[in-house]
Amino acid sequence: MKNKGVKKLLVKLTLLVLPFALWPVIEATIVPINFFTFRIWETISVNKMDVMAGPFYPNQHMIMEEEGELAPHTPFATKRKVEWFTDAYGYRNRDTEHDVLLIGDSNITGAKLSQDETLAEVLERQLQKDVYSFAPATMSRFLATDRFIQDPPELVIVSSIERRIPHLTPVGANSFGSRIRNFTGNHINSSPLLTYLFVTADRITKLGLYHRTLASLERAFGRKEYISYNNEFFIEGEIANRDYTEDEIMEMANTLEGYKEALRERGIRFLFMPIPNKENIYYQMLPSKKKPDFLPRLMAELRKRDIDVVDTQTDFEKLHEQENIALYPTDDAHWNNIAVKVAADLVVRQLSQNDPDKKDASHFVNYTK
Repeated sequence: MKNKGVKKLLVKLTLLVLPFALWPVIEATIVPINFFTFRIWETISVNKMDVMAGPFYPNQHMIMEEEGELAPHTPFATKRKVEWFTDAYGYRNRDTEHDVLLIGDSNITGAKLSQDETLAEVLERQLQKDVYSFAPATMSRFLATDRFIQDPPELVIVSSIERRIPHLTPVGANSFGSRIRNFTGNHINSSPLLTYLFVTADRITKLGLYHRTLASLERAFGRKEYISYNNEFFIEGEIANRDYTEDEIMEMANTLEGYKEALRERGIRFLFMPIPNKENIYYQMLPSKKKPDFLPRLMAELRKRDIDVVDTQTDFEKLHEQENIALYPTDDAHWNNIAVKVAADLVVRQLSQNDPDKKDASHFVNYTK
């Protein structure tokens, strides 16, 4: 009798838990992939299966109306229709050709930008070269990736949003992990079945319904905090425009000089392009109105070391302060399509300036070889 009671209880508990246990599988196999997300980024980014080659699911094509990352599902969200492609390695490209390679963060990937507005595609049209977006990724990941050893690009542009520059890792950091991921990624990519299984397993780990519900509750009960001044949303607010010591500047310059040397040994040209924080360019909107001096100081040190650097801050400041042009979406911390176009123009100009005999920057082939 007792055993029957325990059995009944176990059956009831199983029936109670079963829908919750099965739901993530149903979500990953039946529900539309973007049903619970507000951006393609969260929809196709690799969550837990970081043995896959790239940061996103491979061979994807999506069109979606997105909202900014700083105030989704609020009255402040600005909707924008965007299109994404990912290549066979899970990076945001239409193909895998790479005369020029961009290493960087979500700005280089192109959050809230459509495919043809990303820096890779804008530069590709201007340079008439194949430009490959290797982002989000690090220099260590690039140096450990077989396909770039076998077929190196002519030019590598490393870019970073200002707030992440202090966290750029020196050459050699996490190189073992990068080599392991290169190995596992190649094996997974070699089999469509393995790729499907890993993508499905990763989708299961995302628990879209749970996270969407949690975020909605936090907004409903006012637990979600937003940093907003003058109807603009910021990711860090005042602390973004922090001060850096001279030693910190030197350490960052050492890291970037290491990148230049590692690429020089492979016969590849190096260019560094910092992207100013939204708080930097819009500093007059913040309570302190403190103008940061971090990027000018870092660029001065890099130039002393003969490192090519693209000065985006000066042009961004002019456009915003003198012409009142928006360079970041109201509800997002990433740059917009106008800022991308300005950056691409600056890169082309930089390549032309350093190669005065060649009027057209598209002719920089074999610059260092």
